[in-house]
Amino acid sequence: MAVSPKLFAQMSELIAGRMTAGHYDVRLAENEAEVAAAQHLRYEVLFKESGGTVTQEMLNAEREEDEWDNIAFHVVVVDTAKNDEVVGTIRLVSKSALQTGQEFYTEHAFNIDALMQRYPKALELSRACVSATGRGGAILMLLWKFTMQFIEHNGYDILFGCASFKGQKYEDHAEILSYLYHKHLADADLMPTPKQQVNAIAIANFLMAESALSSQAKVPTLLKGYLKIGARITDHIVIDPVFNTTFVVIYVVASEMFESGHSLVKHSI
Repeated sequence: MAVSPKLFAQMSELIAGRMTAGHYDVRLAENEAEVAAAQHLRYEVLFKESGGTVTQEMLNAEREEDEWDNIAFHVVVVDTAKNDEVVGTIRLVSKSALQTGQEFYTEHAFNIDALMQRYPKALELSRACVSATGRGGAILMLLWKFTMQFIEHNGYDILFGCASFKGQKYEDHAEILSYLYHKHLADADLMPTPKQQVNAIAIANFLMAESALSSQAKVPTLLKGYLKIGARITDHIVIDPVFNTTFVVIYVVASEMFESGHSLVKHSI
């Protein structure tokens, strides 16, 4: 699925420069080859490593791709010590880029109309992953800071996406989901609601008492970053057999950070 050359031009206009840490550089993908490399990393991490359902087409191409890739901004971290190998990526889809009648990826599982009506300039974050050899270090930090800078500099009202937990046994994630429910639940009037066709379960059905939770809930590193800038989550989870995950929708209202005197870019994870 080809990415429009016009989109590459828009990428360079939206945000200038790049960030670096040692031999890692983070920037927007500049050509088809870098997008393909990001898709290959997604295939390796999100499917092969995580036990997702791999199609024959994916096996042949060794890439994970879908309908949003040709309109998305692909953030990539490249390792300059390894001939600019792509070792981290996250995909950004702007509401303004959606085609007529096209929904966000998140909307396949959740109704987010209330969010879109309140905050029209929206950006969906998805497909975040880091190479198995580069976790726990600078790569995720670079992805995070660059993406937050992109959001701030381009004036988005809201960022949102799906926060996933490995495996389809949601009971395994009862503690962290209970922690998120007690501490970071979405406002009722903005709550994304699951669509009828998905396998959704109300967190209240297996909610642990707040008093029973550990003071140090095992929050994944990237999600922890979102929580630091005010992320809110849905009151339902969805089981996704394709990716072999359990996920919730999260959103962050950008103006709330600015009004409180915080800059999105200043937050680390």
